[in-house]
Amino acid sequence: MIKLAIDLGSSMTKIYRADTNSGVVLAEPSCVATVGDEEIKAIGKEAKNLIGKTAEFTNIVYPVYEGEIVNMRLAVAMLKEFLSRIGMKGSALYRAQFLFSVPCGISDRSLAEYTALTEECGMHKVWFVEQPYLATLGAGAVLSDIDPVFCLDIGGGVSNAAVVSGDGIIAGISMNVGGNNMDANIISRLANNSKLLVGALTAEKIKNEIGSLSTSALGTMVAEGSSTETCQPAAVPVQAAELTDCIRIYINKIIEYAVEVLKTLPAEVAATVNRNGVHLSGGIMKIPYVPQYIGAQLNMRFRVCEEPQFATVLGGGVLLRDKAALQRFAKYAED
Repeated sequence: MIKLAIDLGSSMTKIYRADTNSGVVLAEPSCVATVGDEEIKAIGKEAKNLIGKTAEFTNIVYPVYEGEIVNMRLAVAMLKEFLSRIGMKGSALYRAQFLFSVPCGISDRSLAEYTALTEECGMHKVWFVEQPYLATLGAGAVLSDIDPVFCLDIGGGVSNAAVVSGDGIIAGISMNVGGNNMDANIISRLANNSKLLVGALTAEKIKNEIGSLSTSALGTMVAEGSSTETCQPAAVPVQAAELTDCIRIYINKIIEYAVEVLKTLPAEVAATVNRNGVHLSGGIMKIPYVPQYIGAQLNMRFRVCEEPQFATVLGGGVLLRDKAALQRFAKYAED
């Protein structure tokens, strides 16, 4: 049986195939370009490449926002297209098994939306698992009843902090804070300080290429956009040190929430977490000195998996190969 783990993120959708050695078979932006309100023009990478470059009648829509399905019609079209790109359509959907990552503490209403999405896509064997379980497993941790694990995952639109054991989530929270906030802050900073208006794609590129939390960050790149004073095309050099605060302010907010989770722990669990440290995941962990900064602020040892941006979907693959663990951690299953 085909087994697929799906991380339907606010920024990126990732699919992992667990029944073969294929690994991650799809990683595409979770966006759709539409003409007006109806016609779909592009999906995924093709749609993201149109951001800031389209006529006024073309819209770029993110059907999943901060972990919630906000546009069911486009979410269905997007997921169907992604599945089609990896050869999953028609009868193959009926035979396959799917595992979806959902935010920590997902509400019954939101879970019903995810269920409706899978039904509209023609899926029949579906599991839903809260994200902290998956990120923890994908980061290489072993979940047991007596050795809780503290995990912190920072995504594009949603971040999750939780202490997890083999018996369940001891304490956890899902936050509507992530990499997208950092991109927006970079846009604002350049407009105010450099009088340059850049788009979302440029801001993301700047963050990924020279973003750092080092106190002595030295990277430089030229940002292109339009002058806020003349409204003409312009370019200015950007120093990495200028962007540090754009990233740090949101990392600090996430750490605040994580600390609140830690404050609720029973004494024995807190002792174990302090001894074992924190498992860090999410694409933001690839930005230099972010893991070190988080570890220092939490006063904990930290561990980052080799491909932190894929931790959640890799953890889904781990669960799909372990039927007993899948039965234990699934939030909901449809047969």
